[in-house]
Amino acid sequence: MPDIIMRERKASNNHGSKSQSLERGLELLEAVNQAEKPIGTRELARVLDLSPAIVQRLVNTLTERHYLQRDPDTKRYSIGYQTLIFGASLMARDALLLEARKELEDVTRKLRVDSYMAALQGRRAIYLMCITGDAPVTVRAEAGEVIPLHSTAIGKCILSSLPDEKVLEILGPGPLPAIASKTITDPRLLLEDLHKTRERGYAVVQNENVDGIISVGALITQPRAGAPTAISLAFSPYFSKDIDVEEAAAVIKAAARRISRFAV
Repeated sequence: MPDIIMRERKASNNHGSKSQSLERGLELLEAVNQAEKPIGTRELARVLDLSPAIVQRLVNTLTERHYLQRDPDTKRYSIGYQTLIFGASLMARDALLLEARKELEDVTRKLRVDSYMAALQGRRAIYLMCITGDAPVTVRAEAGEVIPLHSTAIGKCILSSLPDEKVLEILGPGPLPAIASKTITDPRLLLEDLHKTRERGYAVVQNENVDGIISVGALITQPRAGAPTAISLAFSPYFSKDIDVEEAAAVIKAAARRISRFAV
């Protein structure tokens, strides 16, 4: 993960109209958020390829404004509670997210499945919301988690909205990570699967991201060039024998169409 941060930062330096200090502060927040445990200033300096003095000034400012919090014993940093305000405000005010939550809660309640919404951010996708059902087997996830684009129905829907050249640019030459027993690891074979997704209007994965789980996704249609966004549902065919893929596809496509009315 650190090498991704560094590559994106160096590439962005080509744009002279950006604020370098602001960009560094945001990259530092992202690095702290991506760290699996609280992180120190020296480690942050290595990750971001910055001097310890610059990093110290950034963390001092962010901590003072409560975007970071510092452990007084270890002197290491983690994300602060101030960041919750932005997410809460977005979820309360964004019409697309409000409608999506209503639709996904309805899908989850009717079919007893898990449901999700995600959007492309740069070269990766993140969950915007995750609704957990009450089936015996569930696939738990949290808003803000990064999603494998190549092995999930929601990721394939997002990729299917992009030209093949852009898909290959995002995924790289491969082989792609083999996450489950049926994961497609060859980017060219994945492109063939994405073509099918475009044709039928939904994506299906089984044993590609989690063994024993089927996921079906559909793209949110947006009138303007916004970040590609999709929704999906997931269930175990063993425990949810009353659900078939065609029914799941019809339900998730209908929900995506209704949500799309609120895209601006």
